[in-house]
Amino acid sequence: MKGTSASSNKVGSVTDIEKAQNGSQAKLMMEAEDNQDSPSVPMVILKLIVCTITGMVFGISMEKARVFEPQAIRQQMVFENFIMLKMFLAAVAAGQLCLALLSVLPWAKGRFQTASEEYAKCFSDKSILTSAIGAFVLGCGMTLAGTCPGMVLIQVGTWTANAIFTFLGALIGALTYGMLAPHLAKFTSPRKAFEKQQVYTKFNIPFFALALPMALLLCVVIFLIEYFHGWETDLFGRSNDRGHNFMQKLAWPPYCAGALVGLMQIPIVLTVQDTLGGSTSYVTIVSQWVVTKRLKELFPYLAKKRWGVGNWWQVFYVVGGVFGGTISAAASGTLMSVPGPTLPAALLGGVLILWGSRFAAGCTSGHGLSGMGVLAWLSFVAVPFMFGGAIVTAFSMRATGALTDYVTTTGAV
Repeated sequence: MKGTSASSNKVGSVTDIEKAQNGSQAKLMMEAEDNQDSPSVPMVILKLIVCTITGMVFGISMEKARVFEPQAIRQQMVFENFIMLKMFLAAVAAGQLCLALLSVLPWAKGRFQTASEEYAKCFSDKSILTSAIGAFVLGCGMTLAGTCPGMVLIQVGTWTANAIFTFLGALIGALTYGMLAPHLAKFTSPRKAFEKQQVYTKFNIPFFALALPMALLLCVVIFLIEYFHGWETDLFGRSNDRGHNFMQKLAWPPYCAGALVGLMQIPIVLTVQDTLGGSTSYVTIVSQWVVTKRLKELFPYLAKKRWGVGNWWQVFYVVGGVFGGTISAAASGTLMSVPGPTLPAALLGGVLILWGSRFAAGCTSGHGLSGMGVLAWLSFVAVPFMFGGAIVTAFSMRATGALTDYVTTTGAV
């Protein structure tokens, strides 16, 4: 019996040693994987520089298309100006073509897949109802303030009247939503999330086989709109015949500027393995005070958005947009020349665009350019409701005479 007991103890000791060794090896493997996944400081800096430059291109494109002007946004929603629609469709089409290319290139398809999956994670706690309601609210704010989350920063860079108050409203919206998000999720999260968040994964069809036809169809739509309604008729009577180079021009064709924005999917996918978007940047900015353990427990949504390249790249991207807008407007001599909404409309609109975009898990860029770009189910729900909310608000404002209420100086009400 003693021999048996001693033998058992010996076997047990050996087993414990093996478990400890295996545990240590597993821990070392995990640490090695973490170190491998964590980019070096120079690599992080490089990624953020690329995102900043990409944002500058975005800002220049938005300014040159004149789509950042509140008047262009509002008149689009009453079907009197089509700059926004042409640019939007061109950006989606070009983005899809770029993503389709990345999805088949051997050296890039892994990054495309990661970016696509990263985007799908945004919908883990979202339903059709939240996507529809949030997008509708976003649309209401778009018409009210004459902007969207990504466009606000270009308006700030060009010093559009009252844009700074729209930006302030957006920060307030991001902060209040971030603080209440965990409580809202209890009532709005679906009982069962979509197993397949994208159309192509649902039907097990290669991405490019669906993206290419859709992109070509959008190009046909753009051509038809341009054929019947030329873009130069939407410049509010201003002449585009100025300067000696393309940067000094007042405007570029919106479909060209939109295509340039769509091309920006490539550097974003390849560097940060994500897709274009802007509304998360506001949450990252307002979450910097969530530093203690208690605060992180109280506001987990804000805590999650506070740190990491996955969050901060959007901040650098939109800051690049500010500089891009400034450079472009300075080149064409249009700084501080664009009228904006009244102060109350700017402030309230800013709150609504962030509340709506966060509730729907995406803004005009997030759902429109990237969501439709990667063929996400909920984005095809959100985009129609977004424009629906904008159109309803626009016609309501026109009925009261508020649609044409603009001011030329910041602070004017």
